[in-house]
Amino acid sequence: MQATVHLVDGVPGPQDNSWVDAVLAHLDRPAGTLVARPIGLGPGLVVAFGTAATAGFTAGPVTAGPGTAYEIVEQRAGRGIGPARYLQLTTFTGRSPQWCAAFDRSNAERIWPAVQNLPGLIGTLVGSTSDGGRVVLTLAESVETLEAGAAAILSTELLPWEKPEHLTGPDGLATLRLLHADVPAAAPSA
Repeated sequence: MQATVHLVDGVPGPQDNSWVDAVLAHLDRPAGTLVARPIGLGPGLVVAFGTAATAGFTAGPVTAGPGTAYEIVEQRAGRGIGPARYLQLTTFTGRSPQWCAAFDRSNAERIWPAVQNLPGLIGTLVGSTSDGGRVVLTLAESVETLEAGAAAILSTELLPWEKPEHLTGPDGLATLRLLHADVPAAAPSA
């Protein structure tokens, strides 16, 4: 399944969420959608599932910039029962095939086992691009769950096969408040 990630500028203050309806009305019946506002300063986010359309758009008071299309290659459910209220967006761009292979294997063998039983973790989706990009969308009931996940991951030891040069950090990391969460059941699951 495809997912396109757009950063959104012009998000009004936290008391005004009318822009969410404008964004949802603009989208052409995606298979699912995540819409989130920044916590503090920064852009909002729209993730449209089931589409590879990357053109930017204006909807109400907000402007969604050109998006990045990802193929969702993994979806995992956590222990949380929901609803998902927070989203952590982690992006990696232009990585080598060796880095991508190490990322995928580390995620399966070290990262997911470290976080899979966290209370409040709704789930994760991992997307990839043909040019070595990766995106991780982590949905949680609370910011504390996301913080606990980061602590759990950072407390793990590298596996014997892991090379630090293949496991460099993200190019982008943002925690956002989810205002609309509709994740399609048709996304592949691991």
